[in-house]
Amino acid sequence: MTRHWRHLLPSAIFILGLAFGGHAYSQADDYPAKPIKIVVPAGVGGAADMLARVVAERMGQSMKTAIVVENKGGAGGVIGSDAVAKAAPGGYTLLVTSNTLVIAPSLFKTPYKTQSDLIPIGLIATSPNILAASAESRIGSLAELIARAKKAPGEITYGSPALGSAAHLTVEMLSRAGGFQMTHIPFRGPQQAIMETISGRIPLTIAGVSNLLPHIASGKLVPLAITGKRRSPLAPSIPTFSELGIQQVNVTLWFGMFAPAGTPASVVEKLNRQISIALTNPETVAHLATFGFEPALSSPKELAETVQKEEPAFAAIVKAAGIKAD
Repeated sequence: MTRHWRHLLPSAIFILGLAFGGHAYSQADDYPAKPIKIVVPAGVGGAADMLARVVAERMGQSMKTAIVVENKGGAGGVIGSDAVAKAAPGGYTLLVTSNTLVIAPSLFKTPYKTQSDLIPIGLIATSPNILAASAESRIGSLAELIARAKKAPGEITYGSPALGSAAHLTVEMLSRAGGFQMTHIPFRGPQQAIMETISGRIPLTIAGVSNLLPHIASGKLVPLAITGKRRSPLAPSIPTFSELGIQQVNVTLWFGMFAPAGTPASVVEKLNRQISIALTNPETVAHLATFGFEPALSSPKELAETVQKEEPAFAAIVKAAGIKAD
């Protein structure tokens, strides 16, 4: 060994010791080094926007950094989702969205691939949808609805918050599972559909728990069934579709956080931990409950599995029902 290499050897050993010894350096150690932006692919005031802002505030406090929420609505969430898919993968541009992420590819030609251009970080919250009838319709149960619909195919109408929404596709699943046909009327958000149902102009609507419970309590709407694998603690008296014999209709509206592909695994893990910290805060839980949401803790892998399962399932329903985007 030359004198030159003898001189460098101690330094080389020291550097290797830092790299492989006790604490290995992770990119998450320096993260975040600047403010984080969360993109919501919908307008201000919607469910995803509200959830993003609640979680951003808690995560910002815990991570001691500014987290801003930016709304990029349009094209069924495609515009905002694409902006994140094309962003630099450092963990500084994130996406908070819902099932619309996995529904959009079956309705639009998306410029990104859901399962390869976006990395799941974790679920934030879930909210079941309730199928409810106008009190004037005299439909008192799911069994009565199915019996009527079978006698008059296509004559019964129902309203949903939007064409191709999880609520809309839930009723399409119900129709196919029950062997009957109804006519869909899309609205711009749940409130208009609810008001049309209360007035008796349409007999049915499907929307989130928080939107419908006040009208159910007043007797203006009659709950027929709720989505999900179990009854909601927010509406424990309403049976699930599964309990009523329709096993296929257990879709729950979910909201989750995603990052651009290429984001370091250590950063994804850190963000997942921060979501968990935010969602176990009692004030956050209480805040979400007022809007009809339940905190949903999950690993990145679990959210990835949900995406992998739901995207082809929704695509099949869209194709079978012949649903076309406006």
